[in-house]
Amino acid sequence: MRAADLRFVLTQLGRLDDGRMDVGRMDVGRVAVTGHSLGGAAAMRAAQQEARFGAVINLDGGPDPEQGPLRQAVLALTHEIRDKADAGYLALLSKVLESGAATSCRLTVPGSADLTFTDAPLYLPPVPSVVGCLGPAGSVRMTTETCAAFLDVTLRGRVLDLPAVLVRDGDLRVYP
Repeated sequence: MRAADLRFVLTQLGRLDDGRMDVGRMDVGRVAVTGHSLGGAAAMRAAQQEARFGAVINLDGGPDPEQGPLRQAVLALTHEIRDKADAGYLALLSKVLESGAATSCRLTVPGSADLTFTDAPLYLPPVPSVVGCLGPAGSVRMTTETCAAFLDVTLRGRVLDLPAVLVRDGDLRVYP
């Protein structure tokens, strides 16, 4: 259902291009689908079903167990593995990234937790098991910079050593 919602939104954005809104400032031909946690799984599923999504950002979400290979490049930001359940999700995520047609990256960020990759560190109490221990500014900076670099390369065609940028924030695995 969530994947269908994401595809619907992309279709609606394309239909708005009639001059009534600021749609002229959007380029619906260069769109990344992004999600956090279950939304990350939905983003990957939507990209599998919809070629109009040019890239995928999965913020600490595991793929759907029935997720197939992707045509698009994927940036997956993940927290450190602490238990068996996390190891299973990471194995499934790696399998999906390995089977993809485009170069994808998985960045495991030390000191992170599931909500590190959201705006939650800006307003929640500093509980490391919930928001990680990068601090509010560090969490937002890391997420913003890594995602921006990925999108610059994948959607804008910017020439940039993406692995060199990403590895500054954690353990990087690149899937050809």
